[in-house]
Amino acid sequence: MKLHLWGTDFRRSSAELRKQLAFSPEKRNEQIRGLLSLGFQDLVYIATCNRVEFYTTVPDYFSDSRPLWMSLLNSLGLGEDAFFKGYHLEGKSAVRHLLRVASSLESLVVGESQILGQLKESLFLTKEAGLPVKSALERSFHLAFETAKKVRSETPLGEKSVSVVSLGLDHLKEMQTRVPLTKAVVVGRGSTSISIIHWLRKHHPEVPILWVNRNLEVLDQFAEGVVLQKQSLRDFLDSPSDFSHLFTATASLDPIFNQEFFDKLPLNSRAVFDFAQPADVGTVKGEGLEVFRLEHIQQEAKRNRELRTESVKQAEKIIEEALKSHLLQQKETPVLRDFNQIEAVFEEELLRAYCFIEKDFPLEYQSSLKKLAEGIVKKNLHLSREHLRNILRRVADIGPDSMVV
Repeated sequence: MKLHLWGTDFRRSSAELRKQLAFSPEKRNEQIRGLLSLGFQDLVYIATCNRVEFYTTVPDYFSDSRPLWMSLLNSLGLGEDAFFKGYHLEGKSAVRHLLRVASSLESLVVGESQILGQLKESLFLTKEAGLPVKSALERSFHLAFETAKKVRSETPLGEKSVSVVSLGLDHLKEMQTRVPLTKAVVVGRGSTSISIIHWLRKHHPEVPILWVNRNLEVLDQFAEGVVLQKQSLRDFLDSPSDFSHLFTATASLDPIFNQEFFDKLPLNSRAVFDFAQPADVGTVKGEGLEVFRLEHIQQEAKRNRELRTESVKQAEKIIEEALKSHLLQQKETPVLRDFNQIEAVFEEELLRAYCFIEKDFPLEYQSSLKKLAEGIVKKNLHLSREHLRNILRRVADIGPDSMVV
């Protein structure tokens, strides 16, 4: 297959490197046109916060795209070392990777649905701008879209969260009818508390948030431009204002919120999400009070991880079946039918050459020579290594009947 790609993601590179590879929406098309002038016949570019990838097709099945990727990185002000902080895939491996990306198996959060929309948008923007997209490249993307849709419909991948914070917020959504979200209190300054604040501001911007911590000055270092009402933990415990939802995730070794605290509050329905370990909330009870504790959410997360593992296996099976079907269709094309014939003849000629020169080597070297010949066939021919590509082209030009040893 003619699909090639170079990319990098959260596993292999820093956010700083990916930022250097990111194109602004205003200059995206102009920059892609500049890259096409390096020798690419087409180029589809995708960039998210966790990955940057370039997809292209090459003129024939033996083309080496590495010099193009080196030129691309150089044109973006990056050196050769950047190439090795990513992945360079060709043919079947490239198509498989694209299918896995579209199905979210390569995502930071396996099962997330945004990546499929981002891939579709990348192809759409490329075509809308009049940039070239060869048929082989477009077919690969549509295969990825169809496969991802099948994975989504035939497996429970992504249906259940494996993050305790996400699970807690899922419970919040489920209980909205009986405990409406009217005012939130977030206790602590760790990553869990900050994630909850960002989620609340994104999904419920109308809801006031009170951020509580032992040291108020420390919160300014973590606010990241967020302007919220703040209160010290001591003041909040002494004179708590009413709230509908309390989220707590501190490093305290002892419970912070006990029965005495909740007895100070009016008798309203409210929900408490305790993400701390050890627990921030002691043994409490009250009319309309619902407490979600970390150990309960962790058990749910464990069950979901087991389900996710099984879903990934199902998804990988769907991907391999789609890839196999795609490969069989490709092998029906005249070019690959002819290549398959040439490949068999070329292998036969290598073996004939071995038999011809075998007598010229001492007996003790013949075993090693045979292994070398087998290695040439297995490692170099089938992987289409660069130093055999010219030979394969010559065979294709003159035909197998003209070959001589």
